Amino acid sequence: MKWMDYELPLGISITQHAPDAVDDFVEKGFRYFEVGIPACLEGQESSQTPWRGREQTLVETKLPLVRRIFDHHLRVWSVHLPFGFGWDIAHYDEAERDAVCVSLKRVMDCTKDWGPRVYVLHGCLEPVLPEERAVRIARSIRSLRELDEYAARFGARVALEDLPRSCLANSSVEARAMAQAAGNVPICFDVNHLLGETHGEFLRNLASNVVTTHLSDYDGVDERHWLPGEGIVPWKEVAWKLMDAGYRGPFLFELRAGKNGPYAAGEVLAAFERALME
Repeated sequence: MKWMDYELPLGISITQHAPDAVDDFVEKGFRYFEVGIPACLEGQESSQTPWRGREQTLVETKLPLVRRIFDHHLRVWSVHLPFGFGWDIAHYDEAERDAVCVSLKRVMDCTKDWGPRVYVLHGCLEPVLPEERAVRIARSIRSLRELDEYAARFGARVALEDLPRSCLANSSVEARAMAQAAGNVPICFDVNHLLGETHGEFLRNLASNVVTTHLSDYDGVDERHWLPGEGIVPWKEVAWKLMDAGYRGPFLFELRAGKNGPYAAGEVLAAFERALME
């Protein structure tokens, strides 16, 4: 997609879509795809038993999407590693943290042939209690370093995603400190997770560390994952500051399903084009 003097490579988190939606996105110029690995099988969200140990089963749920991407002679740009109950890399209990990292490495083993350049990772599971924050940051840093080193075996990197609310990495200052302490892991910039600082402030601190994005709009009160232009994100500023800092990765969208299902490629592209013109 051409914008001003820049070429903005387009991407989409295809996780919620049916496989044939890949065709539509490719036709509209999207070349970068993120595939998220679920924390459990659909319908099992209320289970109190972690799904660790069944990584292959979880990965196999996304194989139809991956095959469709391959049909277009494209690769999977990024894999979003599982998050949620049973997948906390910052768990207060060290043995639990160890077990989570073992399982995440298995997910990497099961997806490495997809050719991802990036494994997107949440730095914790919330809530994070104030009295536990320092310990959980230390646990998360250790996990980030360990998993990034493992991903390097496949020519990939782990990217720390900025998160909202009480989560770890909920500000550019904390995200930068964690990333540096973990061996300078790169950042996945989720623009609808900023609740305590502006997008300009975040990018002043971390634009040069961003390796991939999660783009969507929101109201500044909580994450919403709306279409661009439906909220408060300053899209021109975000695009300009990323490109000015040397970012040449995909402008990859992570959107929640609309009323009639996941958004079609034309809707996403048109909304982004309008947002950049406003």
